[in-house]
Amino acid sequence: MKLKRPRFPTIEGTAGHCFVHAGHRETAVEHAIEAIRDHAARARLSFAGDVVMSELEAPMEAWVIESLIQGAWLREYHEWEKATKGYFDGQHERNVSPKPNWQARLPGRSGGASHVERVRAQLMIFGAHVANDILDAIDDQRRLINVSKHDDEYFATEQDCRTLVDAIAAFWNELAQQEEITA
Repeated sequence: MKLKRPRFPTIEGTAGHCFVHAGHRETAVEHAIEAIRDHAARARLSFAGDVVMSELEAPMEAWVIESLIQGAWLREYHEWEKATKGYFDGQHERNVSPKPNWQARLPGRSGGASHVERVRAQLMIFGAHVANDILDAIDDQRRLINVSKHDDEYFATEQDCRTLVDAIAAFWNELAQQEEITA
């Protein structure tokens, strides 16, 4: 089976479509952080002479940005999970093959598989390739997300979010280059 792209103007369900949406989310987060920093700078100016309020603004700015990053980081990974399920379901449909059961055990595995492992299996089915360092970066972030949700307190850094966003963009970019236009 091969990765297939419908003819233009249809773009939904393509890797390029997923790449663009990931880029829009990235831009939105960057703009939000910039707006928070601009607001905090204006607030500090308005508090000139009020040392207490001026001092409180810096930790408040950091907390708001940290909260935004935490949410964006979690959302970006989960958007990637949903997008890859939809993408590979669509690829199976274009190749006239049954859609994968995303809950089924993977062959040769006794336990549950991560979503990244399931994506790797789908890539093999379609003879597609995404560099291991890209998938490893996504998987590393997936593990940190699970720690933050289930095991321990972990707050994503801007670098964590950047690493995930960059890896997801690279993932979709590599797939887009491998899609063949369908007849």
